[in-house]
Amino acid sequence: MKMDPVLRWSRTVRRGLLVAAASLAALAQSVPLDTAQSSRTATARPNQQGKVPELDRSPDVRGPDANGNGVRDDIDAYIAALSLTDAQWKAAQQTARVQQRSLLVNVNDKAAVAELGRASMAATACLADSFDPERRLSYDIGLKIEAITANTPERAARYMKYMAALSGTSTAFPTEGYCED
Repeated sequence: MKMDPVLRWSRTVRRGLLVAAASLAALAQSVPLDTAQSSRTATARPNQQGKVPELDRSPDVRGPDANGNGVRDDIDAYIAALSLTDAQWKAAQQTARVQQRSLLVNVNDKAAVAELGRASMAATACLADSFDPERRLSYDIGLKIEAITANTPERAARYMKYMAALSGTSTAFPTEGYCED
């Protein structure tokens, strides 16, 4: 008996989401805190630098954000545990806010998806510049923030929906004014 192509596609997508969620969760677990070591002078955040944060694994896509800064508390703790300059910390926070928004955006609102794509490019540029000339470190931190953000099957599924909505669009890499602070 031949399987309905839509059902086969649905099962393939579901399997892909589960694999993606598992991969992102595995990456999120292997987050070394010394990734951001730089030749610059680092500013320690009070009582948190070097402390390994416990990741939120609740099924709630939004997750806890006690201070209302747009960054989930466990991701705040991860960023605070890194050895970063003030500019790097601000850029990492901007990246985390954009990643969090990717889970919450209405994927049917093409304008909102496009705006978030631009914000994501701005955050990427800001993070990269904050690590100049050691830009590779910004890439590592950005990937880890992405992985921690989508660390549950529910979050990974929402992130994959955002990525699907973004597919086929284009965004220019910004050349100025991309850091929020």
